[in-house]
Amino acid sequence: MEFVKGSIGGEKEFNGKVFPLTLVPPQRNDMMKNSWKDLVEKVKKEKEKLSECLSDYGAILFRGFKVESGEEFEKVVESFGWDEFPYEGAADRNKVASRIYTANEAPLHVFINFHHEMALIRKFAPKIFFYCLEPAPEGGETAIVRSDVIVEEMEKKVPEVVEKLTGEGFKFVLHTKVPYKHGNDDDSDDTTVWQRMLKTKDKLEAQKRALETLACNAVKFNEDGTAEFTYGPMNPIKEFNGKRVWFNTILGYQTSERDGRVAFTDGTSIPTAATDTYSAVLEANCVDIKWLKGDVLLVDNLAVQHARRVGKPPRSVLVSLCI
Repeated sequence: MEFVKGSIGGEKEFNGKVFPLTLVPPQRNDMMKNSWKDLVEKVKKEKEKLSECLSDYGAILFRGFKVESGEEFEKVVESFGWDEFPYEGAADRNKVASRIYTANEAPLHVFINFHHEMALIRKFAPKIFFYCLEPAPEGGETAIVRSDVIVEEMEKKVPEVVEKLTGEGFKFVLHTKVPYKHGNDDDSDDTTVWQRMLKTKDKLEAQKRALETLACNAVKFNEDGTAEFTYGPMNPIKEFNGKRVWFNTILGYQTSERDGRVAFTDGTSIPTAATDTYSAVLEANCVDIKWLKGDVLLVDNLAVQHARRVGKPPRSVLVSLCI
């Protein structure tokens, strides 16, 4: 391979495979720089092998190349030859190039828990590229974890709960709150969160779009401007490419704009011991990517969850979704 295998702090090994696979430039004269063009050239030569590596390892970190802008990152993405997958969903993102978005723009003091990208959308992206334009001075790591490992560990630790979750299913209710804040805290307009999510203020059209695009089964618009999107019954475990992965989270959450509520399909609560076990399994098996400027991380979204650690600004991470 044109690349050399590297390593990062905290990497793990599962079934004889390092996680993530780190690829760096071959040793070269110090006067020569490994630019984004070098990375593009190597990717084009090794596209088939890199696709195999992504399937085997779940995530590939390209480190040591001088990728210095969103435009250069886009050239790297394009070198793989995969089609763009358009982003849909509730997270705040801005499009910065033809196929490049900002990462979730939730405030950096908020921990974004582990998830598969667009897991609550009917059609979700198979692959995600992350690119570090500017690392946080402290924290702000992107954490990744293999979802097949989560299945194995949960079946060992709480088999009865897993059996009920997979047999009877669970439901997830996404509750959107009223105002959509942007910019400074005092800045807002009359657009509600659900209107921004579905890109319309008409409730009938919004309901149609929600049922067609989201994986929800029911939508309720409340008089106070809030809305509830009910998903389920869902099986948290899906199978992709012969691997059983824990695809949908069983953890609830709450932010200033929305919250997620989780329960068994019959309405009973998932035991706290089970959700605590789930959180502990995620933390025990994840790897925190401590970003360096120019890093490009390729993730198999059908096999690996990601999260964002609390950090201090400024931090700039861009993403691109691919088929």
